[in-house]
Amino acid sequence: MAGFGGRSATGRAVVQLEGAFSHIGVAHFQSAMRQSPAMRELFARYNDAQVTLVYQVAGCNALHQVSRRLCRWLLQTHDRGDGDVIPLTHEFLSEMLGVQRTTVTMLAKELQELGLINYRRGRIEIVDRARLEQRACECYETARRKIDRVFSETAE
Repeated sequence: MAGFGGRSATGRAVVQLEGAFSHIGVAHFQSAMRQSPAMRELFARYNDAQVTLVYQVAGCNALHQVSRRLCRWLLQTHDRGDGDVIPLTHEFLSEMLGVQRTTVTMLAKELQELGLINYRRGRIEIVDRARLEQRACECYETARRKIDRVFSETAE
């Protein structure tokens, strides 16, 4: 990983939601990490959590029904957004879940009929988060607790 001293990034980032962002050059990032033990500790914990989550998602994709994975994905995206409306297309969700777009459309229709979401082209609104959580696989809660621990430790 380039930020931690590697020569290049080993992956590719995909931005799901629109919004403002910032970036910093590798040299400046590495300098900041050297100067701040707290920042170094936070990024080390975050990196550990991300690796754990990669394994969690790999297992989830292999073992859980796509309907439960879709609920997990919607909840995780909702956690990182501003408000209940998520600008996601069925095409994007199908790529993230590794299924055909028609499968996502069918499952989204089911969730809408149950009153958990509303959707229109490129826009999904979370209507009943509690019930959506009940339909998600246990991976959602596992991942949420892991990320919460990373950031709660910085407040102590």
